[in-house]
Amino acid sequence: MTIGVIITALTSGFGADSYNYMFGSILAMKKSDVILSLILSIALVTVYIIFYNRLFLISFDEKFAKSSGINVSFYQFLIALITALVVVLGMRMMGTLLISSLIVFPAIIAKKLTNSFKGLVIMSSFTSIICFLAGILVSFYINLPAGASIVLVYMILLVIVNILKSVNKI
Repeated sequence: MTIGVIITALTSGFGADSYNYMFGSILAMKKSDVILSLILSIALVTVYIIFYNRLFLISFDEKFAKSSGINVSFYQFLIALITALVVVLGMRMMGTLLISSLIVFPAIIAKKLTNSFKGLVIMSSFTSIICFLAGILVSFYINLPAGASIVLVYMILLVIVNILKSVNKI
């Protein structure tokens, strides 16, 4: 999908509105969108930190969580709400077609580098920030769509991690 977005961006004849909706554009974001994204991001991280233990327990062993008296339904709803907000926040930047990579790639890369749940959360957050910034730089210097550039950086990092893991058994 990323390669298709890059090829489409380099050719003409695709409507700008539909292109931005499908593939995203940081340039289409308004100042209010950025502020809202920052506020919601801080709120989501705060909620995640506050409820970390319960979210971990429900993710790891739902039956044990239920037998421990935790309201599993509420926390499953909270996980779904957090996921939905991340999708909505990233849609304008990444587009509807690439947003899933914003969620999936950091987790896959982090899972290959760590064995603990806490490490996975920290590593995937760190990976997200690094790949986002690198993707924006690639987008700026090579004049490619930002969303596709970010996903391309994720893909390259995943290949590097796989190679290093197979060679060095990290």
